[in-house]
Amino acid sequence: MPLPAPPPRRSVFPARLRPPFSFFPLPLPFPFPFTFPLTFTFPLLLALLLAPAARATSVLAPTFPELVAESDTIVRGTVTAVRAEEFNSPQGRGVHTFVTLRVERALKGTPGDTITLRLLGGTVGPRTLRVVGLPTFAVGQRQLVFFAHNGQTLCPLIGAGHGRYHIVTDPATLRDYIARDNTVPLASLDEIPLPLAGPAIAAVTTRVKSASAALTLAAFETQITDTLGRATPLPQRP
Repeated sequence: MPLPAPPPRRSVFPARLRPPFSFFPLPLPFPFPFTFPLTFTFPLLLALLLAPAARATSVLAPTFPELVAESDTIVRGTVTAVRAEEFNSPQGRGVHTFVTLRVERALKGTPGDTITLRLLGGTVGPRTLRVVGLPTFAVGQRQLVFFAHNGQTLCPLIGAGHGRYHIVTDPATLRDYIARDNTVPLASLDEIPLPLAGPAIAAVTTRVKSASAALTLAAFETQITDTLGRATPLPQRP
């Protein structure tokens, strides 16, 4: 006699966090987007993610007007330093990363000559905390970043990776163009709220998608300043 089928397994996570958890910066469900080979435990990670002090500006991918409106600072700059540090919490030690950019141009807000963003995650010695969907940075990258509440959120970039854009120079034309967080050239503002493909898909898309069709840096910045000039308050997104 065949054994009865086991009952279906139920996820411990809701389909999507809703208030009072609306501060979480990424859509859920997430496929356990954490690697913590040595010191981090799930209770610590959960406590970090659901800490009452943590706030974020968005939980869904923003449209371009939302991206501009929800930012308190928008800058173009070059990454000059990336460092990770451990920090203490009631549940144990965590890791966050500080990314410093030399500001070339401020399009919104009044930053100084440099800015330093703080993001959850990073590597200190053998300890690693990585949150899939949160951008990583490298020294020398030219970036255009949209952020708010820096130092008070798990990720200050609006919509996580949707708030960071690479400035790339086309070697054939020497023209600066905009690429998304996953390095795919940005051809239209309508692409901003689209999902960010994983590295493998992004690499193929980047090869197929011509850089000549991407928005130039000048065109993208003009769109930002034009949007700021006619901005009206937007309703709070869920």
